Amino acid sequence: LAAGSVIVMLHHEQNIWKMGGLSRKLPITFASFVVGALALIGCPPFSGFFSKDAILALAYERNTPIFAVALFTAFLTAFYIVRLLVIVFFGTPRSDIARESRESPPIMTVPSTVGGFAFFARNFLTLPVEKEVAIIVPALAIVALIVGSGLAIALYRNRTAESVDVEILRHKLYFDEFYSWLIYWTQELLARVSAFVDRWIIDAGAVGGSSRGTWGIGALLRLVQVGNLQGYVFVFGLGVVAVIYFAVFR
Repeated sequence: LAAGSVIVMLHHEQNIWKMGGLSRKLPITFASFVVGALALIGCPPFSGFFSKDAILALAYERNTPIFAVALFTAFLTAFYIVRLLVIVFFGTPRSDIARESRESPPIMTVPSTVGGFAFFARNFLTLPVEKEVAIIVPALAIVALIVGSGLAIALYRNRTAESVDVEILRHKLYFDEFYSWLIYWTQELLARVSAFVDRWIIDAGAVGGSSRGTWGIGALLRLVQVGNLQGYVFVFGLGVVAVIYFAVFR
């Protein structure tokens, strides 16, 4: 909700390097974003801390490699969320849109504020869980959180542009291009199948077949509809003879 508030108030700008300094421009949105970010990276006592530690504890008990992967994921989450927070809300505005931005209307700030409060309050509304967890699990989780967050702050607090310019990363692993290609050819295939069905099954079969059948029946009926009285008398006579024949000899 807070991210959507930022995008809307910056006229749908989604390049974070054109933002900056929004903590002073959108203070309510900033507060909601901070609460959501702290919950997402698993900072105590927000909701993400308890759910993340439960996952880490289970992974530690069952499988050490999975625990290592989960711990590294927690580090990456803390890094990129805090990086986003620093680039978007701190420093100075890096574009005219950011400099002229203002706080979102209540229809957007109220839901995000309520949601932010829920991230914090829900932990005190749940039933207690009586289960021992090895002290190393929350300790390593806190270390991953601090290291990831600290590294993001150290690297990005004074930056005005991305320092690492890797083409495949700049193109977001080419997911947009892949989606465009996939959607284009999916639409193209559906269009060609629909055109074939419409042309050869519906038009040529159902519509064209019924019209040709009607014309064929009409052509057969036209053979007996000669428009001549003698012809009609002759056909009537043949009918009478046929009726008599079937009545007498059958």
